[in-house]
Amino acid sequence: MNGAFMNELKFRLIVILSAAWRRRYLVVVPILILPLVGFAIGKLAPTTYHSHTSMLIQETAKMNPFLEDIAVSTMLKDRLNAIRTLLKSRHVLRSVALEEGLITEDMSPAQAEKVIRDISSRLNVSQAGKDFLKIELTARHPEGMKSLLESVSEHFIEQLLAPERSSIQDSSEFLSFHIDKRRAELDEAESALAKYSNEFSEFTPEMQSQSLTRLASLKQSLAEKEAELAGVKKS
Repeated sequence: MNGAFMNELKFRLIVILSAAWRRRYLVVVPILILPLVGFAIGKLAPTTYHSHTSMLIQETAKMNPFLEDIAVSTMLKDRLNAIRTLLKSRHVLRSVALEEGLITEDMSPAQAEKVIRDISSRLNVSQAGKDFLKIELTARHPEGMKSLLESVSEHFIEQLLAPERSSIQDSSEFLSFHIDKRRAELDEAESALAKYSNEFSEFTPEMQSQSLTRLASLKQSLAEKEAELAGVKKS
């Protein structure tokens, strides 16, 4: 029984090996060719470079509780789609392209728009943490990526925090106006008080207090003298 099973196993193994030998070219050739094909594709495919920067966007109210009433919340999680739109907006990218010299004022609108679309297609922003944003830039060549990414980050942050800065600036101007107004009123009141004190110095509370103190002292002295006089008369 065991001998028959072993013979059948050997027969099946011989059949499998024979079939593999007949198709040896189909097995060996792909093993030899596919790595070469992959290497060639890797060499011929265009190289893509990636660069990214991360930034902490912390709300002003978290750093200074006194600004909680006038600070504007950034709400990064709820505004992520709007943030992506802001990053790729023409206002931001046009400023970046002008700063980097990629477009000029005398360039045609179609050419400028082409450059802006190219920059937009290579940018992406994602939320790396609760208060962290990550801006990614891709390019075919590494030259200029650092400068371009820094310019994009600066203009993007400026636009992202513009509402909060505007609110704080308006509140600061409002407070400064009323502080200056109250200071002018206080200076005017102090000047009027000094003028009145100079004209009616004898009627000031300080002078009246001194007069009352002196009057009380004289009354006490008078009483002592009268008592002394009465004693002398009696004796």
